[in-house]
Amino acid sequence: MSVLRHRYFLRVAAVILLCLTLVQLYPSRNSLAIFLESSKSPYDAHNVINKGKFNGTWDFRRDEKNYRLDDAECQHAFPGLFEEVDRAVQDRRNNSITFEELESIPRINGYVRGMIYEQEILPPADGYGVDFKLYIISTEGRIYSRELATLHSLHRAIITSPEALPSIEFTFISDDRIASQSTWTYARRAEDTALWLIPDFGYWAWPETKVGSYGEMHLKAQLAETPKLQTWEGGLPPGGGWTWDRKHSKLVWRGATMGLKLREKFIEVTQDKGWADVRAVAWHNEDSMRDDLLSMDAHCQYRFLAHTEGNSYSGRLKYLQNCRSVIVAHTMDWIQHYQHLMRSSGSEQNYVEVRMDFSDLESTMKMLLATPEKAKKIADKSVMTFRERYLTPAAEVCYWRRLIRGWKEVTFEPEFWNETTEQWRGVPWESFALERRLEWDPY
Repeated sequence: MSVLRHRYFLRVAAVILLCLTLVQLYPSRNSLAIFLESSKSPYDAHNVINKGKFNGTWDFRRDEKNYRLDDAECQHAFPGLFEEVDRAVQDRRNNSITFEELESIPRINGYVRGMIYEQEILPPADGYGVDFKLYIISTEGRIYSRELATLHSLHRAIITSPEALPSIEFTFISDDRIASQSTWTYARRAEDTALWLIPDFGYWAWPETKVGSYGEMHLKAQLAETPKLQTWEGGLPPGGGWTWDRKHSKLVWRGATMGLKLREKFIEVTQDKGWADVRAVAWHNEDSMRDDLLSMDAHCQYRFLAHTEGNSYSGRLKYLQNCRSVIVAHTMDWIQHYQHLMRSSGSEQNYVEVRMDFSDLESTMKMLLATPEKAKKIADKSVMTFRERYLTPAAEVCYWRRLIRGWKEVTFEPEFWNETTEQWRGVPWESFALERRLEWDPY
């Protein structure tokens, strides 16, 4: 009897332990519902159990949100991702960035100056340890929530690092267009070799356009393309059912023209074409918001997604690449941190390129519509390359940490203590994130 009772309690304990594990991994009924749905889900049981155990081979289901990859694992997981960092480092290899050079960066709208500093701490009975802190030294103006979103992303990469990071001082500017100088920014032209590229603000969130967080868009895109499932009470909605066979065979685009000739030309070329669903959006116009606006995940209902640059680059590209659709983009002037991974031809083709004047757009669309198998292959390759690898949160933190190390190779050692004011330099990120200012009176 005692043996049976012992086995009974062991089984009960095992069930309780499993439940506690699921609660930790899936705190909401939403995510638990996906987990329980089927082994075909990207959240199947095998990969939940092995979450975070990188084995040297990339596995999207297991690794997409692994923030703890070390530098060697990042290199194995994302070969080729760090080309922009390597280029920038090489450019300054024999001409290091000085404190005076950083001082000379114009403090224009969207400017942020910060520091990552390694501090020795002494926990009780544990000996010396190291704490890496992000400090905000100065800012100028604000462009919506861009600076805060970027600092959130950077901070996440710092605090999740499994390895020591170097102390650095840096600046970044969140504006669309800036002069070529030794600062971090979101995009550059080929000739802007002094600029260092970082993931843009949208990898954290873009609330002004109601895109939401990057993780939200990433999940919604997958749900949109998932076959219709049982509705889970209080959980996620059923799959949208927009598999490749059900997607609209049209080229879709929504956006504001902003008086840009390139976008106006695109609308002109696609007007009244049976293969196009293109509309200009007028922000703050109630009728346009109701009739023309299309959510980012709703773009996944179409086989072909047009990408056009804006004032410089366009922040929508990474969202479009979350859909299992064919990206159709004109020859681009602006480079983002991962853009060199895009392939417009060959066995690794993951998007389609047309001329900047769109003179070959119609013939390109006719070709794609006539060869749906080829189009699907390009869409599949895009998902495999971007949504399921290089545009994951794991890839983003790896890029940030490689950038920090690369910047350190060619810059000066920052000074944490200001001898003139006899104070620490900067405000800790934790305080700045709440106060959103550098100076204030106590209460």
